[in-house]
Amino acid sequence: MSNLICKPLLSLFGSAVLCMAAASSWAASDDVIPVEKYQPTIVEQTPPASSHGWNMERPLVNNGLNLFAANVPSYSGKGMLFSSWTAQNGRVFERPTIIIVHGGHGVAPGNLDTAVWAKRNLDANILILDSYWSRGRTENWLSWTRFGANMRVLDLIAAARFTQSEGADPKKTFVIGDSQGGWTVLRAFTSHNLSGEVKALLAGGVSLYPNCYVKDSIFGRAPSGSTDREDAPPLGNYVAPVIAFTGTADTATPLSQCNVDKVFKGVEKWTNFEGATHAWDSPTRGVGRRAEDNVCTRALNKYNPFPICSSNKFTDITRSDILAFVERHLPKAP
Repeated sequence: MSNLICKPLLSLFGSAVLCMAAASSWAASDDVIPVEKYQPTIVEQTPPASSHGWNMERPLVNNGLNLFAANVPSYSGKGMLFSSWTAQNGRVFERPTIIIVHGGHGVAPGNLDTAVWAKRNLDANILILDSYWSRGRTENWLSWTRFGANMRVLDLIAAARFTQSEGADPKKTFVIGDSQGGWTVLRAFTSHNLSGEVKALLAGGVSLYPNCYVKDSIFGRAPSGSTDREDAPPLGNYVAPVIAFTGTADTATPLSQCNVDKVFKGVEKWTNFEGATHAWDSPTRGVGRRAEDNVCTRALNKYNPFPICSSNKFTDITRSDILAFVERHLPKAP
């Protein structure tokens, strides 16, 4: 197992702790994602205009992103997932592609804001993927359920297949996930039976304040009391580049539930922000606008109404590192 090296990170934005390491050798040799179990029936054909009171259409249209539509064939081919797919016309293969996967609240303003930022700063094709609406749900607040990481990995693969079919270059295709979406990123790039397909479709991933409880961990217990290793699956031994961001004041996905050695040792770069809560990149002034700093609210999660406090300095560091990560792993010009 590799050594984890941590050191203070100082910048004009503030302070953080940076940890970097070579890939870990840990892996579950029998790690299999059972496809049939994690393909819940698709029952809806039209996405909602709003979710949890958040209007989806207006911020998409105002920022040059396409509306959600049933356009992504599911992993099993039985029904369509909803996504907002905005391609750079005539330059799809040339430009990077960013797939955005949401957290347990479902698609939220923060996901749309990430999409707008990525479109502006990377001149990228953007796909915002929904995993719940098509299945008649609006949330997965309990996390460790059939609608958790393993299902979400299959949806991510389906989305990457779709972007490739639309002309995107898999070598320029990246995923950004937050909370349960960040968990999805860690799980997708963990070594398992679908790793070959993941590596063929995605160049790397960004995991923001992720869930990281696993069934074989001694570091915590899933809030839902899950005892199913498939619903709380292994994380680690990553097969492609991943960077991760966490916060020391995050009570939604706390590091106390993580086996840090297994979950974070193998990522290319891990930044743990001192004092950051969950979702520090929330767009408190609206999608596509710089947030009002240090605004605190509570999550809608009825099981854990955890605090969310915006932080421009942590958001700036996060996004600067994401830009550098994507640019570092894009194919080099001949």
